[in-house]
Amino acid sequence: MPHQIAALVGESRKELMNGLVPALGALLSLVATPIEGALSDRSAHRLGRRRPYLAAGTAINIVFLFAMAAIGGQGGIGLFLLAYLGVQLGANVAGGPYAGLVPDLVPVEQRGTASGWLALMTAVGTLLGVILAGALVGHGSYLPIYALTAVVLALFAVLTVAGVKERPLQAAPEPFRVRAFLASFRLSGPRYRDFFFVLFTRALVTMGIYSVFTFFQFFLHDVVGVANAAKATSYLVGIIIALGIPTSLVAGALSDRLGRKPLVYLSGGVMALASLLFVGVGFHPSLSAMYWIGALFGVGYGAYQAVDWALAIDVLPPGENAAKDMGIWHVSLVLPQMLAPALTGALLAVLKPTSLLLGYTVVFTLTALWFILGTVFVRQIRGAR
Repeated sequence: MPHQIAALVGESRKELMNGLVPALGALLSLVATPIEGALSDRSAHRLGRRRPYLAAGTAINIVFLFAMAAIGGQGGIGLFLLAYLGVQLGANVAGGPYAGLVPDLVPVEQRGTASGWLALMTAVGTLLGVILAGALVGHGSYLPIYALTAVVLALFAVLTVAGVKERPLQAAPEPFRVRAFLASFRLSGPRYRDFFFVLFTRALVTMGIYSVFTFFQFFLHDVVGVANAAKATSYLVGIIIALGIPTSLVAGALSDRLGRKPLVYLSGGVMALASLLFVGVGFHPSLSAMYWIGALFGVGYGAYQAVDWALAIDVLPPGENAAKDMGIWHVSLVLPQMLAPALTGALLAVLKPTSLLLGYTVVFTLTALWFILGTVFVRQIRGAR
């Protein structure tokens, strides 16, 4: 996306638009994912509560992926944004209900391990995706990578719908009432206290992650001086994800035995340290140093992704509203995706005329602060160790 957006708007506005477009997509996700999750909680479909939404959302996603692939040339950013919002809508229709599958089906004592596997498979998909994106994006054609993404989505949606043995809702849901439906999204009372703090800490850490991920390509090109920054960025993100793959499995399983909090403290500290080391690369440019620091970041990233999911499920309030509550938890993932790139893009746009190096120093330092705060406040969660 950063490569295509830059091609649509030009060099002068690429940072600002790469902050704005993902932010607007995240705004849609902020609203749609909890609503779709809540609707699936009430679904009495014979295939189960989650799988029909997964199939429908994937179909919507694929249609708009091909729409994004068809947009090119200067001035097409408006159409690109509309197509991207369509992709987000499809992801939200599928994603909210999908998030309810783990608490629906996994025993409590195995949730850390299950979350580790979920983080592992997410990491594998992301790793392959960024590597293939770096290889397939070029010469102004984006169809190959979007088409490949659509094929993979369709294949694994079919595998999930066919392979997951989901039970249909046993009792008929209560009649739908708009006021009661909207009131169900209010997180009030002591039963939601720990869940709120998981939301809060996850949002802080995700602010750190998305403060830099969107802008690695521009940092490598404009500060480090890498000629083919798109390919180098795919390798950098690939290294981060690759190092996160083994640590996600190990951390998830360890958290079942040692508790979630120690693993969260360690992983957040590692990501904060790596963020500060990225500042040093700005003063002493080195692509190999970026890769080594990215590997360190990946160790913390993988561990955090696995353990925090398990922590959220641990403090999930009991009842039949798992997908709605996990959809609300999803807000802590998508709201920072809206705020962090916009904040980073604005900071870089303001500081770029003075010093781009100063801009990235401020951004990476702020990133480390997000990770530290997200780690410190985990102490407030009482219902998990």
